[in-house]
Amino acid sequence: MVKQRNMLMQVLLRLSDLGVVAVAWVLAYGVNVVGSHPVSFEPAFLWRNLLPWASLSLVLAVLVYQRMGLYEPQRMRNLANEAFRLIEAAVVVWMITYVIAGFSTSGHVSRRLMVVFLASWIALAVADRLAARLVLRWFRRRGWNMRYAAIVGAGRLAQRLYQVINQNPWTGIQILYFVDDARTNRKIFGLDVVGPRSQIGSLLAARSVDIVFVALPANQQKEIEAVLSDLAMTNVNVQVVADMLSFHFLRHDVTQLGDLPVIELTHSPQHGWHSLLKRVLDVLGSILAILVFAIPMAFIAVAIKVSGRGPIIYRQTRSSWSGKPFTILKFRTMVDHAEGRGKVEGTQPHDRRVTPVGRLLRRTSLDELPQFFNILAGQMSLVGPRPERPELIADFLRVIPRYALRHQVKAGLTGWAQVHGFRGQTSLRKRLQYDLYYINNWSLWLDLWILAQTALRGFVHPNAY
Repeated sequence: MVKQRNMLMQVLLRLSDLGVVAVAWVLAYGVNVVGSHPVSFEPAFLWRNLLPWASLSLVLAVLVYQRMGLYEPQRMRNLANEAFRLIEAAVVVWMITYVIAGFSTSGHVSRRLMVVFLASWIALAVADRLAARLVLRWFRRRGWNMRYAAIVGAGRLAQRLYQVINQNPWTGIQILYFVDDARTNRKIFGLDVVGPRSQIGSLLAARSVDIVFVALPANQQKEIEAVLSDLAMTNVNVQVVADMLSFHFLRHDVTQLGDLPVIELTHSPQHGWHSLLKRVLDVLGSILAILVFAIPMAFIAVAIKVSGRGPIIYRQTRSSWSGKPFTILKFRTMVDHAEGRGKVEGTQPHDRRVTPVGRLLRRTSLDELPQFFNILAGQMSLVGPRPERPELIADFLRVIPRYALRHQVKAGLTGWAQVHGFRGQTSLRKRLQYDLYYINNWSLWLDLWILAQTALRGFVHPNAY
């Protein structure tokens, strides 16, 4: 029965997706007709220049959606994840269709029509999947379209799994009980713990469920193998939850290498399509900032020049993405040759090496303005962990576990740690904690929020000296 329902849902979903593409083409054609002078309806244009490419995009949409996993069960994925993959699929199909139409001699497709088609498709596709989720949520609140599950295990991993599922009711999954040896006949979160695990087959026969989550710790490999061997004799959907809680890395990603699932423990969310979006934000943001701050930077340069000997711009080697060194640019705030050769010394409050003009620049963070050129060059990002000197990083790696993980993304002009006040001589461990939170929870919206917080709170900070 469950499989029949899934097949029906898959058919309806495919028909809905095809309908979205078709409506997007109709909207694009309507805008093209309305925008023409004089307004006219041309059946010949519709037949020659629209229907062939609409038909091609319909076929490609089904194939690309299938390839990108958009017809796989979405219970365990949130709308944001699904929306990003919908946008990626739409852009891929649109580009293929546009390129083929451009080389074809059978008809002409206007650029405006294609742009409106893509925008309409993306908007309608996301709205369509959102509506489908809202309908399913309405059904699930009434006890329909639910999946009932058991969790094998009762330790930290199993309890964390229960909490995550319980906090995301949109999955439509309800945990009925736990299966464990050590805590049999006890209750966890008000649910029964039954056992032993060696009798999992008879337990499932007595307490039927749709899904069994195996959430045993990594050090119980033999027990995991025994449970999976017993579950192979049943008809339930078996899902293994890898014990990533024992490994303190970044958020992980699972890929398929042949017939082997490979788990990447240092997966950065800023890759592929996301990397392109972030780079676009960096380029546009840095260009805008350079234009806005051009006159203030000119006045700062003059003030530094007339206040004493030395260069206007101070250059220093820092480390960014993957630990790669680059030359960071700052307005000079110290007397010339303030640091001896090979000597690394952090700035202290009331540091005598800082010039009067430099003290003002540091207090207001205006000495960082030249770093917009580092961002434009691709060496830094607008938002990310602050870059450190390679010499200091070598020391930090010896005393602070996981410090190298912050180099899985580009260094930033501002960051999650900075907007929470961790600058200057503040706790490195706390700063790392905030940096890793940023990497694990990165999104374009988080970047925009951090930039907004940086602008609203201003550049002045008591820990900046």
